[in-house]
Order: sequence, then structure tokens, then C-alpha cells
Amino acid sequence: MKVKFTYFNVLPLLFLISPMGGCGYHMRGAERPFFKAHDLKTLYVHPVRNNSYKAGIEITVYNAIRKRFAQGGYVKLVDRPGDADASIQATVSEASYSPMAVTTADKLAYEGTQKGPSTIQIASSYQVSLKVSFVLVDRMNKELWQDGVSRNKSFPASTYMGTLGSTSALINEGEFERTLSDLSVNIATDAEESINSIF
Repeated sequence: MKVKFTYFNVLPLLFLISPMGGCGYHMRGAERPFFKAHDLKTLYVHPVRNNSYKAGIEITVYNAIRKRFAQGGYVKLVDRPGDADASIQATVSEASYSPMAVTTADKLAYEGTQKGPSTIQIASSYQVSLKVSFVLVDRMNKELWQDGVSRNKSFPASTYMGTLGSTSALINEGEFERTLSDLSVNIATDAEESINSIF
């Protein structure tokens, strides 16, 4: 059976295909115009600097950056800066969490247990903030791109889940760690997309 192509059945295909060639959209593994224009085939990721009070966040962010660029397929990660056409440096300026919403102690008691005082306020959720600045330079140390990326995300406090007690702080710290891990992935993605939006 032969398919007859007419103006009306080809036109919808053109609308579907045309956005794929637009700025900012790239197939995974395809070449990126910015990297191609600067002839960047290899990339070195410097150890992340940590200017925040959160110990270990530099490792989380570093791993997220390496994983993001390794998944692209358009640039090869190398282990020495001397082997790289370009290198990227990231600096964490903030990695913290603070109360986002509060409740009172009397609302946290289980049924049948003694209520706490209504005058004491306790966090029911926290807001996590992660801020990272990036600089990309070529092998001659010429700056090719720089940007600052920040992301926020909330998580429910353990007291809100009815676990008020000595373990609450540990549970909140665990949630903080998991949220920072999620934000690191998001920030690494934002950074890569910011670079590849340059033409």
C-alpha cells in the first residue's frame, strides 16, 4: 500500500521536528555547539571548594557534576588537568537548612499522652538551600563561562511525623543529607544546561 504525502499530512510532522533543532535542545550523546565551537573534547572536574559550614557537601556536589557530564557522551572526563581541553571549578557557598513552618508542642502529642506547652514552637518543616558557583576555563586558563546556581527544597521535620524525642535531630539530619543529594543533582544539571545554552 502506497502512502500519498500531501501538504496536510506532512505539515504536522514539520511542527514536531522543527523544535528539535532549536537552541537549548540536544539529544543525549550528541555534540554540543558550545563544546564544538571551542574544540573541547576532554574535561577535568576540579575538587569542589567548600565555603559552607556543611562538611562533606563538596564530595556530594563533585560526584553529581562528574556524573552529569559523564552521562552526556559529548565530552570525555579526564583525571588530570594537563590532559583536559577545559576544566570546571565549583565552589559551594551555602548548604544549610532552616525552619520553614512551625507548630506548637501541644499539637505533637499522641492520643492519650500528655500534651506539651502551647507556648513552645517546634519546626514542622525545613527549607534546604544549596548555592554553588561555577567557572569553566580552557587549557590556557581563559574563562569560557561562569555562573552561580542556587536551589531550594523542603522536607517535613521528624516532629511533624510524631517522632518527637532524642532521635528527632538525627532524623532531621538524615533528611537534610538526602535533600542536599537531590539538590546537588539538580544544580549539576542546571550548570550543564547553562553551558550548553550558549551558542
